[in-house]
Amino acid sequence: MSVVNWDTQQARNQIPNYAHPVIRRGRLLDSLSEAMFSPPDSPTTVAMLIAPVGTGKTMLLSDWAAAVSVQPNPPTIAWLTVEERDNDLDTVRSAVRATLESTGNPAVSDAVRDLPPINDENYPFAMAQALEAVGEPVWLILDDAHLLHEPTVLEALGNFLRWAPPSLRTILAGRFEPPLAVHRMRLEGRVCDLSHRDLAFTEEEAAILFAEHGVRLDGLDLTKILGRTEGWAAGLRLAAISLARHPDPTAMITDFSGDSRVVADYLVNEVLDGLTEHEREFVVETSVPDAFTVELAEALTGNQGSRDVLDTLEHSNFLVERVCGSPGWYRYHPLLREYLRAEVGRLGRDAVGDLERVAAGWFARSGDHEHALEHALQAGDDDALLTLLQECGLRLVLAGNWATVISVLDRVSPTVRADPSTRLLRVAAELARGNTAAASSTLSALDRASDQGDAEMPAELEMLGDGLRLQVAVQTGGIENALKTLQSDPVGEAGDPELDSFALLQEGIAELYLGRLVPAGLHLEDALATARAAELPAVVLEALTGLAAVAAYRCRLDDMIARASEATDHGRVHDLTDHRHCQLAQLFGALGHYLRVEDEAAAQLASLCVPHLAACESPAMGRASVLLGAILEFESTDDRHAAARVIRDHCAPGRNRPLPPGTTALLATSAQRAFLQVGEPVWAAQVAELTTAELGHGGEVAVLQATMSLHHRRLDAARRELAPVLSGELECLSDVTLIRAWLMAATIADARDDSITARSALVEAITIAEPEAILRPFRDGGEPLRDLLDRHRGRFGVYDKFAERARSVIPQSAQGATDLLTPREMELLVELPSWHTAEQIAADLFVSVNTVKTHLRGIYRKLDVRTRRDAITEARARGLL
Repeated sequence: MSVVNWDTQQARNQIPNYAHPVIRRGRLLDSLSEAMFSPPDSPTTVAMLIAPVGTGKTMLLSDWAAAVSVQPNPPTIAWLTVEERDNDLDTVRSAVRATLESTGNPAVSDAVRDLPPINDENYPFAMAQALEAVGEPVWLILDDAHLLHEPTVLEALGNFLRWAPPSLRTILAGRFEPPLAVHRMRLEGRVCDLSHRDLAFTEEEAAILFAEHGVRLDGLDLTKILGRTEGWAAGLRLAAISLARHPDPTAMITDFSGDSRVVADYLVNEVLDGLTEHEREFVVETSVPDAFTVELAEALTGNQGSRDVLDTLEHSNFLVERVCGSPGWYRYHPLLREYLRAEVGRLGRDAVGDLERVAAGWFARSGDHEHALEHALQAGDDDALLTLLQECGLRLVLAGNWATVISVLDRVSPTVRADPSTRLLRVAAELARGNTAAASSTLSALDRASDQGDAEMPAELEMLGDGLRLQVAVQTGGIENALKTLQSDPVGEAGDPELDSFALLQEGIAELYLGRLVPAGLHLEDALATARAAELPAVVLEALTGLAAVAAYRCRLDDMIARASEATDHGRVHDLTDHRHCQLAQLFGALGHYLRVEDEAAAQLASLCVPHLAACESPAMGRASVLLGAILEFESTDDRHAAARVIRDHCAPGRNRPLPPGTTALLATSAQRAFLQVGEPVWAAQVAELTTAELGHGGEVAVLQATMSLHHRRLDAARRELAPVLSGELECLSDVTLIRAWLMAATIADARDDSITARSALVEAITIAEPEAILRPFRDGGEPLRDLLDRHRGRFGVYDKFAERARSVIPQSAQGATDLLTPREMELLVELPSWHTAEQIAADLFVSVNTVKTHLRGIYRKLDVRTRRDAITEARARGLL
């Protein structure tokens, strides 16, 4: 086979040659070859290469033909560049016949030379027979096929494609697909389609193109320019030409746009020049928004025939496309839109403002408030922008789009910025961002303005301001007073679903932080119902997480896990998985598993949410998440002392890090236990002091103090400290604490050989724990509690099954509260690695040798070892050394 060029009179039958190197795009060459080299009995006989101007169709086919021609036993290639004059049946038949005669293959030339006249009615059948008789593969390439539009020509070409002999393969390339009747062929798998998306350059291909122009870009710049051009070949080549002449490629890439001279000239000459004046006005006016629908196009252009114009543009493969994943939406290529936006600017300020106002109004009516605000801002109409901010600003913040609101507020005029409603909206957005300082500063400025006698704000703005002040107070203090102020407003009765749900949510969270769980639950339920009715997914998420917290602090583990799961599922459905309250819901799920001694599940959930919460905008959430994460890690880590240090660092209440009382009540005893287990009694004693600072002297503090007394073997003191808790005189915030108190009372009674009191205390603990399967206090009770449960096995009546379950979660060699080393034993343990004799240690510690030996036996027993070397090894494994 040979590929030949005709004389200059028949240049359109030539395979184009290029003065510059052609980039070999292997993936596309392979796609074409796969379709064309298919076996004769393969269904694929036609390839359609349809893409807008400048996508490299002709260059690709030229390179592919050249590559194929040097392969062993290549096919015969016939190339025809279609022209407007081919819209005549006789002319196009003559052109195709001449193309086949000029391939340089004598068999093909002879076959078509003997065909009947081109106007013979049997000509198509004779052509098919002649090509079939050649017995060799023949490939016919029709470039610029979009120029064919004459019905008789299209009908003849469609018939020819459908009934072509198996040895003939046809490739049609054009800016848009000519209206050929090939639908059935597509269904039969006979057509291979390559679109503009297939022809878009990859990063690797773009890098090669730039390298040919002497331009080397780093990965970031290459990604940026590829994003701006969307892989459009013409755009990339124009960028390469510009970059090759520019001393600062990075700066040039930033400035490279559709209104750059070199790009604009290309767009005008190659893209826009073929439009009618009516179509050109349409594309200019519809370039105002990033994307548009037919309805928005009608609003912008005033043209009720916008659908027809779009259909024409789309059919001609103009640089407009449907937005993927958004049915009914269209967008222009970014470079084209930038040029068109420059054209919009030339219409004059008033015309631009009118178009922006139309777009703003349309988006606002459609509920797309982000785009509405942007267009209202561009319109420069302060009154319209302020009205729009008042209508949708709070909703955007509550939906998690605070960044959009802040971006708009940063660019508004001083008049808009000074309005009280705008300033309150800024506060809400800053709080959503986590910038409490900025929010407090703005609120203080508003308060000063109010004190100076500025006009009184409407009731709705007063309620919003009070809600925001309460939100700040939750993080900085003064919750009680701020809550009273808000509750003097008609919370939940404003008739504005965004404001009502926000105010109810803040009221519920405030009650939660004050430890008033019943009203907290009621307000959060109301906030949840209002937010659901108003379709505010982010507020729904916060309310669900708040209700999970209420259930957690009331030790209703089933409800807590259900609410946490509901919140997590809701976040997943509404794409809110990165929202801190979705991660907080996971943390409550982890807490539930922890309290039920499901450590693996707890650790898995904690690993997903703790790292994110630790870095979130809320100091309180960060503190609580790290604290619980460290408590969970303590159960499995090899370095318990490191985990205990993390617990210590996050136990202390700090400014801007308050926790709801329920969190402290649930975690304080676990933190103290961790400190005692690693031999840090000073840290353990401080837990009671820190808890007193947060909760006052209640049941939790009494239990913490009793634990320290028990650790020091002061059983009478421990019993006295527990007495007001067990009698109900001192109330525990958490049932977990009360369960621990009764279990401690049981072990103290057992140590005094008071079996009746011990069993009675066990029954009390089990009765409280059984409904919600709270097992952690039993697990922490250690082997002494396991032995006690063993001795009373079968004596708990209807609670026998749960008692057995509680016993099963205690490991055989578990270290319980009474098995922890005493301070004297810890002093001796520290001396063991010195390998001093008992006499030397006794002299160093100023005690008798017998005392050292007594403490040494206690250490061996509690660590379950027999030798000094094993004691050192075990102590290091437990983090005691």
